Amino acid sequence: MIDKFVNIESLINAIISQHYFKKVKGSFFLEVLYDEYFTFGLRRRILTKIIPDFDNKIIQDLNRLNTIRNYFVHCGPEFVRASQKVGRKRVVPDPRKRSLEPGIDFEKLYQEFLAKWEGVQEYLLRVFVDLGGVPRDNGSLKVTFVGRRGRPQRSSDNN
Repeated sequence: MIDKFVNIESLINAIISQHYFKKVKGSFFLEVLYDEYFTFGLRRRILTKIIPDFDNKIIQDLNRLNTIRNYFVHCGPEFVRASQKVGRKRVVPDPRKRSLEPGIDFEKLYQEFLAKWEGVQEYLLRVFVDLGGVPRDNGSLKVTFVGRRGRPQRSSDNN
């Protein structure tokens, strides 16, 4: 699931780069978009600025995908109620609730993620192509790494 979300972020990065440079520019990816302080929220905000008619449902789905991703990455560890003597059920508490029960249903969240992910990815790929981006036959993106003097150094696939 995390790799699917990283692919979504890569598509967003490609859209941003395509908008500003008319290509997916590797140095911009590495020096700006891949910086640890360049947050998902900032990427999403830029999308809505550079694509004025961006589908609001897709924005909502992107937000939800990010929330689900954060549950998988940040929630844990499991807890057991001390008062339970038999059949001690382990739960991961939901940080948005003040109780251990019912806990986070990771399987349900994963299924919700998969249901939203495909539509979001397809939409982002269409936006990328509409901006003049050209995905490879396998759906990967060609990233051109440009040297200090503006000459291409090497190419790479970015899935």
